[in-house]
Amino acid sequence: METCEDTLEDDLARYLDSLGREDSYRVDAVLKEGPLEVTERVFFVGRSGAELGPFVRKYLSAESGLGGAYEALLAAQRRGVSLPHLPRIVECYRHDDKNVVVMECVRGETLSERVRSAQTPGGRLDLLACVFPDLCDAVSELHERLDPPIIHRDLKPENVMVSGSGVTLIDLGIARSFREDGERDTTHFGTRAYAPPEQFGFGQTDARSDVYALGMLLFFCVTGLEPAARDRERGFAGAGVPDPLRLVIVRATQLDPAARYATVRELRDALVFALGDVTRGRGGDSPAEEPPSFEPERPSPGTLLARVPRWVGAIWNLAVLSLCGLCIVGCVMGFVQPTPENAKWPVWYRFFSYLVFLMPALVIAGYLMLDRRPLRREIPALARLTVRQETRAGLLAILGLLVLWVLASLVAQV
Repeated sequence: METCEDTLEDDLARYLDSLGREDSYRVDAVLKEGPLEVTERVFFVGRSGAELGPFVRKYLSAESGLGGAYEALLAAQRRGVSLPHLPRIVECYRHDDKNVVVMECVRGETLSERVRSAQTPGGRLDLLACVFPDLCDAVSELHERLDPPIIHRDLKPENVMVSGSGVTLIDLGIARSFREDGERDTTHFGTRAYAPPEQFGFGQTDARSDVYALGMLLFFCVTGLEPAARDRERGFAGAGVPDPLRLVIVRATQLDPAARYATVRELRDALVFALGDVTRGRGGDSPAEEPPSFEPERPSPGTLLARVPRWVGAIWNLAVLSLCGLCIVGCVMGFVQPTPENAKWPVWYRFFSYLVFLMPALVIAGYLMLDRRPLRREIPALARLTVRQETRAGLLAILGLLVLWVLASLVAQV
């Protein structure tokens, strides 16, 4: 049985250990200072006097419940969970009434700086296409690779670092783990321009709360302006947002969480399709100086597809693949065991008809019928293509095969 003396000894050991850790770092600069958080740039000083760094050290108010996400992140990284869009945590410990976390110092520019430097609408759209899908992947790591999921709750331009290696999310001070049985958050923080209403006492935050913040970030990336309440109230119209992107923003920032995209992945899919519509409106891949005009309230194909639940798409894909499999087996059997009528044709012609023309044509048609959202997430090259571009290429390929088959048929009849 643990005695009071044992407890005091443990507390003293932890306190002395924290003092030793504190003395191991040299403070180079104070980056942020407030009543609940102090952020420093520090260097680790070894016994020989050699220094490693820089690192970022945060002191977070333990009483306010801040910093718990860093401990979960450290535990996941030690288990080998791949989290490439999040900073590497060096250590977490308790010092006095503060939770302390030491992590890598992320290089690069903030998203705010990148957007400000893109001075034209075309430049901001190009930046959006390059950075935002990666940002969605970064937030998805918190939601999908950690158990329980972690909700960032403070997604804003200053907390997104952009470099040549991609996007890194920083400042998880107010992030929290999602609880299935939770009704509302115990603490209410966040940047008002980007935080959803449930973050200020109207319910528990979940993945859809980060979807809301990403929708507001999307508006900022397109316009270079911080979103205001009046922008959301008028459906983000009149701010120079291309209509396909505006529709994505409107759905992502609904006040009712149930009306938003259910996951960040769904938001990413809708964004990729909408960007394809915008690219076509701009007349190709070249940047435009002014955003194009669109008919109001005309839903884009990408937005409509993104509303289809993933499980419906999975069932549909299973049915399409099963049908294609049966057709492929039929093509092989048609060549190997032809009917008496088909057996009269030359072997080369049967081979060409079934295996060179019909089978590839069926495979291409089956691919065009699939719900290709899972493929677009895994294959970046596909994510850059629009549905119309893929359909046009597929139909042209089928037409080319048909022309070759007609020519082969003419030769076989000679």
